[in-house]
Amino acid sequence: MDLSVAGETDSISDTVSYTDIYGIAKDVVEGPSRNLLEAVAHRIASNALLKFPQISTIRVKVGKPHVAVRGIVDYLGVEILRHRKDVGGDRQELH
Repeated sequence: MDLSVAGETDSISDTVSYTDIYGIAKDVVEGPSRNLLEAVAHRIASNALLKFPQISTIRVKVGKPHVAVRGIVDYLGVEILRHRKDVGGDRQELH
């Protein structure tokens, strides 16, 4: 979204609260189990785009620590980029 107004006004009403985005992510992560991190990231992105029409593009990165792979890694994960046009016209929240 265009953050220039929020940068000038220093007002939370001119942006999207990180707390609101965190709430969406928390609801998805604590909601129904998903097999793929891609599905988790997609639902977070879709729900944020549906809830906040002022967001035109969203990037979601989901990491999973303690994965069962051979080798030393801090985490494995996915990062997706979604645009408003990627979300259908149905304003119903995805679960």
